[in-house]
Amino acid sequence: MSVPEKPEIQRPASSPSEPSLEAGYRLRNRYRIDAFLEVKSGASLYRATDEVTNLTVIVKEKNHAGSGLISQGALKNPWYDEFTILRSISYPTVVKAVDMFEENQRYYLIIEQLEGRDLGFFLTKEKVTVHQSCDWMIQLCQSISQLHRRKIVHLDLNPRCVVVTQDLQRVRLTGFSRALQLPIMFPLQGNTPGYSAPELEQQGKRMIDERADIYSLGVIWHELVTGCSPLRHRRDEDGLVIFPEVTYYVPDINPQINSIIMKMIDTEPKYRYQNIDEVKRAILSLFHNTPFYASFITDVGMVREANEDSYFVQDWHYVSQTQRQSYGIFIVADGMGGAQAGEYASALATRDVSQVINSRFEQLKDHPNRELNIPEILEEAVKKANRSIYDAAKRNPQYQGMGTTVTAAVVYQGMLYIGHVGDSRAYLIARQEIEKVTRDHSLVGRLLEIGQITEEEAAIHPQRNLIYRSLGAYPNVEVDLYERPFVPGNCLLLCSDGLVEHVKDPEIHQVVTQAKDQWRSCNQLVNMANIRGGDDNTTIIIVYMDDLR
Repeated sequence: MSVPEKPEIQRPASSPSEPSLEAGYRLRNRYRIDAFLEVKSGASLYRATDEVTNLTVIVKEKNHAGSGLISQGALKNPWYDEFTILRSISYPTVVKAVDMFEENQRYYLIIEQLEGRDLGFFLTKEKVTVHQSCDWMIQLCQSISQLHRRKIVHLDLNPRCVVVTQDLQRVRLTGFSRALQLPIMFPLQGNTPGYSAPELEQQGKRMIDERADIYSLGVIWHELVTGCSPLRHRRDEDGLVIFPEVTYYVPDINPQINSIIMKMIDTEPKYRYQNIDEVKRAILSLFHNTPFYASFITDVGMVREANEDSYFVQDWHYVSQTQRQSYGIFIVADGMGGAQAGEYASALATRDVSQVINSRFEQLKDHPNRELNIPEILEEAVKKANRSIYDAAKRNPQYQGMGTTVTAAVVYQGMLYIGHVGDSRAYLIARQEIEKVTRDHSLVGRLLEIGQITEEEAAIHPQRNLIYRSLGAYPNVEVDLYERPFVPGNCLLLCSDGLVEHVKDPEIHQVVTQAKDQWRSCNQLVNMANIRGGDDNTTIIIVYMDDLR
């Protein structure tokens, strides 16, 4: 007995402005239509499921009548250029093309669905911080750079072509229906009012190249920062948008941000940035030159008679007509070996480490283009300090057995570099979390790492102050090195173990992020340690990276 076949869902007849595919319809026996989304740029868009990969995709549909003459005048699949361009690019922040085909006298392009919301949502529903906008612009510059290296121009950059992930950390580029390979040898049809570069609106008067994308990206950034759509601005006698300075809307914005945006949206291509990598470097320089400032305190505690901790704080800024440079050196050292010996050892550590680092930066004054390997410099500096302490102990009987921990940090060009020996600590603190960057070179710290004791047991362990690595014990020492981005709004905290003996990490995070100013957070943390026993010296340095505005 034959089993009747399940009837297929039939394609309904439709007009170009109506959806032609119903939910459940299967294209190419692979793509199951889930929902109609919208009609955009003459194409119907659907959300579908790829039944081979079980991933959600976007189906873009055009009929034969709407295909027209494409590219160099050849009649072909209207998705050919977009599909070919997307397949030539393999980059995480650029949408991926999955498939292209013709079925039932209609053309289809299948692309991945990007999770998140487009920038248009943030322009109408949520306020974007200046710092967040800078971060997104850097990512978009990286995406666009991948196009321009292949001589591809997007030509339709607007807020709906940029998708932001749910956590707001990543942006991805889509909307390649107008993208073309350079050189462009024929007139272009259509543009996006307000976002398209003047050379697209006045074809024939100016050459169209990569600088058109730079203009459109600048318009998006202008709107993100000011909250004002380009469609609301006046136009000149030639019909070109007149953009007010960003400072008109945001008087206290960083002047460099205003300058970068206004240069990107200059009506004359020759006065804009000439390539997208120039734009990226200009934005990155904002992070490199963002002001940072430090608060610090050292306290003998409630039990000890002498303070064996030492610290070093230096933020150096150099500005001229042709050069701008800044760096910071921050060091905490916790001495051991008796009052005078421990104090001497920690002082030697801060002296030698700071001198080596400063000597390398001093060389930049005469050779400003020289690249500095900061981790290598930190390792050299700490090892020199170790040798100085070891030699001093050998020469002077009263210093025998002396040693010190050291945690040294350098802030330079938007990065944080740390060299570390011992059980002093470095924390990186953001608004929502605290990260213990360094590893304690202590017996208890090691037992905690391998899971043999709990944090509660570590807090009362009789050997919790015993460390197995320090400066001065041997002629050579191994230095732990760390690198982290140091972004606006974050802060670095260095401390001796007198703090963490009594104050837990979540408490440190709460105090630092909620204090009215940085000096009060230092005082409050020391007071908490002293109230809870204060049986060791406590030294704290907090370095704040100011927010971009």
